[in-house]
Amino acid sequence: MNMSHTLAPPEATAPPAPRGGLRAALFAQRRLRLLPMVLVLLVVWAILQALTGGLFLSARNLTNLSGQVAITAMLAAGAVMVMVPGYIDLSLGATVAASAVVAAFASNTFGLGFWPTVIITLGFGLLIGMWHALWVAWLKVPSFIVTLASLLAIRGISLVITGAETISPGDKMLVISDASLSTTISIVVLVAVWLAFSALQWREWWAQQAAGIRASFAANVGLPAGAFGIVALAAVVTAAGYRGIPMPVAIVMAIIAFTSVVLRYTGFGRHLYAIGGNRQAAQLAGIDVRAHASWVFALMGLLYGLAGLVLVARLDSAPPTAEEGLELNVIAAAVIGGTSLLGGRGTVAGAALGALLMESLANGMSLMNLPSAYQSITVGLVLLLAVYVDLRGRGGAD
Repeated sequence: MNMSHTLAPPEATAPPAPRGGLRAALFAQRRLRLLPMVLVLLVVWAILQALTGGLFLSARNLTNLSGQVAITAMLAAGAVMVMVPGYIDLSLGATVAASAVVAAFASNTFGLGFWPTVIITLGFGLLIGMWHALWVAWLKVPSFIVTLASLLAIRGISLVITGAETISPGDKMLVISDASLSTTISIVVLVAVWLAFSALQWREWWAQQAAGIRASFAANVGLPAGAFGIVALAAVVTAAGYRGIPMPVAIVMAIIAFTSVVLRYTGFGRHLYAIGGNRQAAQLAGIDVRAHASWVFALMGLLYGLAGLVLVARLDSAPPTAEEGLELNVIAAAVIGGTSLLGGRGTVAGAALGALLMESLANGMSLMNLPSAYQSITVGLVLLLAVYVDLRGRGGAD
């Protein structure tokens, strides 16, 4: 029995509700959730531009910012896929640091080439993801406990195998952070992304028209495509003004595009929302919850390895204690972007915006030479507010 439409949440596609206002409202709800995030981000950028004397929005700093946000954004995209069906991953900081250690060992200690190191590192991350899937999906241990255990154990393993010392990678791995797409290719990529986004918005609007839903073309296609076009234009100017799109950013763009398409336009993604919305009902509908959980943790494992490669290239080292607290930043980015801790709700675009907002605050405070404690205070307050808004939206706060 095909449940791809009967169980689809607002984030994935339109639910088979009666024609008219309710269904149109559900379509609009997903878009409107992102608009406040965009407005808040623009206001924050304007304030930081003023406070830093014009340094924040310089081409050089925006390029540096994009490199800083890469790890958080790629993991936030994976975290959405984990959180939508109702799971959570607390092991991110430890597993990414361990992946970086593996990359450093493979490329320097064992003298392996670039691609063998990449394959081994991704394989290591995948192995951890499958280990989590075994315990969560098949042995029915709560994901909170499983990933918390990994947080502690894997961090300890990294300290043991490195002797608590920082390891340097081979020079060949630095290409991941040093390389950039040429200006021409950067422009082509950004224009292609904008065209693809506009086409998807038009496709969704056309589906509403075919279903008999009255939806404004300007509000559903023109406004989102125009706003995204402005962002793409700004990115083109930035890329042309400095050194093109950094390789980590190109990787993140590909991950965001892939995970967004999977969640919004595939049966697998719709099933994840159904599981998060009501796991028992999803099982009764014939959805294999164990298989879906296994896949999301396996995909998360690949992102461990990929983030580890970006980290070791960016730092030119692999400290076993690196990225402490990363898991909290990633989860905060996802929640700030609209992903629910209770499952069943969330978008990759929102999580990416959340990651960009957090890293923008950190970058701006760094330019102003403010202590890192202020960043922690700010992120904590923003996270608390985001969770409160989510609970109010679900009717869970009195």
